[in-house]
Amino acid sequence: MSLRLKFNLVLAGVLLLAVAGAGLYVHRFLQQSAIEEVQHNSQIMMHAAMAIRDYTTELVKPHLDVTLAEKFLPQTVPAYAATETLRRLQSRFPGYEYKEAVLNPTNLRDRATEWEERVISDFREGRAGAGKEISGEVGEGVHRALYVARPITIRQAQCMACHSTPAVAPQTMLKVYGDKNGFGWGMHETVGIQVVKVPMYFPLEKARQTFNTVMTALVGSFLLLFVALNLSLSSLVIEPMARLNRKLEDLATKDFLTDLVNRRRFFERLEAEMANTRIKKGSLSVVMFDIDFFKRINDTFGHDSGDVVLKHTALRVRELLRSSDCAARFGGEEFIILLKETPLDAAMAMAEAVRARIAGAPFDAVGHVSASFGVASWDHQEDSHALIKRADAALYVAKSRGRNCVVRAQGPA
Repeated sequence: MSLRLKFNLVLAGVLLLAVAGAGLYVHRFLQQSAIEEVQHNSQIMMHAAMAIRDYTTELVKPHLDVTLAEKFLPQTVPAYAATETLRRLQSRFPGYEYKEAVLNPTNLRDRATEWEERVISDFREGRAGAGKEISGEVGEGVHRALYVARPITIRQAQCMACHSTPAVAPQTMLKVYGDKNGFGWGMHETVGIQVVKVPMYFPLEKARQTFNTVMTALVGSFLLLFVALNLSLSSLVIEPMARLNRKLEDLATKDFLTDLVNRRRFFERLEAEMANTRIKKGSLSVVMFDIDFFKRINDTFGHDSGDVVLKHTALRVRELLRSSDCAARFGGEEFIILLKETPLDAAMAMAEAVRARIAGAPFDAVGHVSASFGVASWDHQEDSHALIKRADAALYVAKSRGRNCVVRAQGPA
């Protein structure tokens, strides 16, 4: 597994965990904020209703009670005033509702619905706590709403004037509402609830849209971070390491003087090519040569001149080789060439071409230099050492024949 792949797997894992953790936190935070907003709005509506009731009771009703004997004005009733005032909000703010739901109301529009009756029952039977405010959710989908409810409990004796029996109720009120509803109430009896409903869909939808926007920005930022870190990894780590590895590979496999592969690398290449040649049933040959009288060159002209001869010999050899061939400095002034898909006759011709190139032009400061060659073709049976040993033996034969010549190796024993 490459360094980049390992890094990206770890980075992707970290970023996914970060996105998941941030997403969970942001989602919970936005949901909670939306619910708190709804709760805050519901409290505003409830306190607005209480303020309207108090205003009606203290400042409106005393001035209009004098007309009760002649005409009943519902506007003097605090519950009516609060309901009518807040109902006017619904045209501009749909879903925001205020109602004084009663089990047996004087005005039938105030009759409690099924779920409101359950809430009233909780107050009457003490399950919601006497005189306490409760809240909950009602409805589904776009109609989902948060409600806040407070009990309506008869605390003032003046309320009984209109709700005890029809006989004591104002005649003007009976003319408006009749004598069938809104009677039979008792002191300290919970007869209904003040209930506020605030829609949850819009704040929750806003929270959802905000969540999507935040997560899109977060994912986009992480993708940019992912790309930036990969580019940084490439420029600061991978490419320098690749260059270093190439240098180390060159140091480990190439001869520093001639830039040809070294002996170890040549054997690795030869073993691989022998295996491939065996499969393809092709041909493979090696050419071994060394510089004639190289010690004399060093002794006469110095080692620097000898190094120049070795480097320029390598250059002349590379000029003649195919890209599929491989030349190596085998040791000292000795070189070896691997020729793929090359039978013995063709290898002899290549060796002769190399010999002529080396001997044909003088070297700087040294003059003309010659080399002796031994050529061997692989028989698909012997190992690499045996093949090279036959080429080396042919090289010594070339030296014994006067040098500056090419000799064909004997077949394996």
